Amino acid sequence: MRETIENRGINGCRATLVFDTGGPVGSDHVMIVKPTDTESEWLINRWFYFNEQVEAYMWNFAEKICTDAKYRQQSLGETEEWKRVANLYEPLARRLYQELSYSERSEFPIMNDRSRDDSEKLKSLSEELFEEIKAIVRQGADHHPEAIYDQKKAELQQWLTDESE
Repeated sequence: MRETIENRGINGCRATLVFDTGGPVGSDHVMIVKPTDTESEWLINRWFYFNEQVEAYMWNFAEKICTDAKYRQQSLGETEEWKRVANLYEPLARRLYQELSYSERSEFPIMNDRSRDDSEKLKSLSEELFEEIKAIVRQGADHHPEAIYDQKKAELQQWLTDESE
């Protein structure tokens, strides 16, 4: 399901906040920002994850994109912190999702009474993964994203094994 929440004009840009259930694990809000000037050719899509999904925070992001040319260029160049986190998190979260959905023990992603706990476990592990990746990017923490993924995957597999017994 995809639904526009609100459109705003900000400093020569069009920002659109969208509710979208087809996003990465932990996100159902995406901000789409583009110039209103048809001669400029750029577009920024940002998914917001977990506790970032606060309207004031999302609109502050759009305003910064529209008013701060350096921040916009770093975002487009994929060197801004939020983009580096997203580039690491999204493929790993997708792999965790697939790990659960391919499990013979779970009916996930079909939502029923039996798969709700699976969905909650996936969300919990994905949020931990997101926070740890964010720490790596922000602080240059001494972990590698793949090692963190492997740990979360092992936790998921152990949980699936424990639940099936």
